[in-house]
Amino acid sequence: RVGKWTILVFLNAANDLYNFSTLNMNQLERVAQNQDVRFVVQWKQTTDVYPNSSFDGTRRYLVEPDTTSAIASRLIQDLGKTVDMGIPQSLRQFIEWGKQYYPADRYGLIIWNHGNGWRRTADRATGPLAASYDDSTGNAIQIWELGTALGTQEFEFLAWDCSLMQMMEVAYEVKTNAKYIVCSEESPPGEGYPYDLIFAPLRDAPDVATEQFTKSFVDGMLAVPGYASRKITQSVLDSSKLVTLAQAINGLAVELEANWPSMTGTIQAVRDQSQAYSQSAIRYYRDLQDICSRLIAANPPPTVAAACQQVLSAIDDAVVWEGHNANSPGSRGVAIDFSPGSVFVGAAADYGRLKFAADTRWDQWLTVSP
Repeated sequence: RVGKWTILVFLNAANDLYNFSTLNMNQLERVAQNQDVRFVVQWKQTTDVYPNSSFDGTRRYLVEPDTTSAIASRLIQDLGKTVDMGIPQSLRQFIEWGKQYYPADRYGLIIWNHGNGWRRTADRATGPLAASYDDSTGNAIQIWELGTALGTQEFEFLAWDCSLMQMMEVAYEVKTNAKYIVCSEESPPGEGYPYDLIFAPLRDAPDVATEQFTKSFVDGMLAVPGYASRKITQSVLDSSKLVTLAQAINGLAVELEANWPSMTGTIQAVRDQSQAYSQSAIRYYRDLQDICSRLIAANPPPTVAAACQQVLSAIDDAVVWEGHNANSPGSRGVAIDFSPGSVFVGAAADYGRLKFAADTRWDQWLTVSP
């Protein structure tokens, strides 16, 4: 039977987030009453690494309606302990299987796990590796591997229930796979998306336009009382606008390359003052609109100011919905790497694997950035 929606949830809880995976499954069960809106989940846990996990291995579920704290969903397949959810092939196989057996007019994909923006971190102790970190294998899906994972698959939306993934570098990698890209510039709470709040509107009105529905991700994250003290950002990007945005960023990169010797102090001040996300010794993720607004305010050479204005206009077109609380006040919907060259050099080879690097000069700019 062809439904109106199939939401595929790649729920990799083979890590220290395992406890939140049960919470999120319960939330999905609370909004699974409409058979035209099906939730299909591939869920992994590992008792080898986390003995308190509720099961060991990888399972596929069709979410069934339930309001208790138990998991009442239908177990469709038990894949055992050999599936590595930290490699792109596992995500690809899940997508192909889900679309084959749960066909729908429209599909959504949610990737649930830790996230590290476009970067990989070599040491697990310093933070999660890329996305979909599997502690039972030590693997993670790198951003440049998403082409292997997604292929030519198309979705109405791709939502990252992960940290730091609403970056230009990440969005550009999947722009042909999803009409809308949904996630946070920040590191959200471990509890992640409030799935019951987000999907209740879709359950009740499955014919809603996708763009209108995706606002529920923003509204839902801002509606959780317990999140008020946390750094909450959420935005939705229109993938069809990302090439234009990349072209504008490329224009800015060209101007910064040409003018940086006279702007060293300005660039360093903008880096220090613009909205930052999980700053570390190697991670300089900044809100792109905040960067450009601060550069303009610093009275740079006219060609730099004009390039910044082009980026601001393109951001306005690309960001469909955006919300944040007072704990991340400079957030406007899309982040970018704004590292100094001395830091970027250590990651330049990885960055060069990205589609964004192939199509723009942003990596060349970062190489010389003061």
